[in-house]
Amino acid sequence: MNINLNTFTSFTTSNCYVLQPFGDQVCIFIDLPPDLDEALSYVKQKNLSIGGALITHGHYDHALGLKDFNFNSYINLDDEFLSRNPQEQIKFFMGNSEGIESYSGELQYLDDIPFQNMKHHKNPGHTKGSTSFEFPELGIIFTGDFVFRDGIGRTDLLSGSLDDMKNSIRNVFMSFNEDAEILPGHGPSGKVKSIKENNEYIKMMLNDRTS
Repeated sequence: MNINLNTFTSFTTSNCYVLQPFGDQVCIFIDLPPDLDEALSYVKQKNLSIGGALITHGHYDHALGLKDFNFNSYINLDDEFLSRNPQEQIKFFMGNSEGIESYSGELQYLDDIPFQNMKHHKNPGHTKGSTSFEFPELGIIFTGDFVFRDGIGRTDLLSGSLDDMKNSIRNVFMSFNEDAEILPGHGPSGKVKSIKENNEYIKMMLNDRTS
C-alpha cells in the first residue's frame, strides 16, 4: 500500500512524522520536537489540513514543539507533567534550561482521539506514559522511544522503569503484527519480524525473567 508519510528529523535526532492516513488532504503529526518549522512549512506548501498530533511520550525532544502547534494534541496523561515541564530534562542533557517555559495549553486524552483507523498501545518503561500508535490498515506503528530498530528506550530517566519496559516488550511489542513497520522516535524504521530476530536488546529483555 502506498503510504503518504514524511519524516522530519530534529537537531535532537528525534523524528517528527507527518502522515496522511485518510487518502485526503488531512494530515496527522506524530511527535512534536522543538524545531517544527520544516514540518509546518511542508504542510503549508502542500496545502494540507492538520487533524492533530499524537505524542508518544512527554520528553522534551518529542513534545517541546507543543508551544508552536495550535491544534489538538493527544498524549497519555501519565506523561502530562513531563510534557508541561521540560526544564529539568533540558538542564540534564544540555546543562542549562534558561528561557524554557512550562507549557500551559490544552492536552487531550488518548480516549478522545477521533481517528477511527488507529489503535493506541500503552507501553510504559521509557516513561510511565509511553504510548505507541498503530495504523493497522497501513501496516505501520509509531513507537516513539519504546522500541527502535536496533535498540530500546532508556529506562533510567524520570518516570522510567526497567521492570515496566520488560513487561511492555513481552506484552505489547511481542503482540505486534510481524509484518508491520516500526517507525521509531529516533533512527530508521524496521519490520517487527526483523526487529524480533535481530534486536539484541529485545532478546535480552525477553530472556530476563527477574521481573
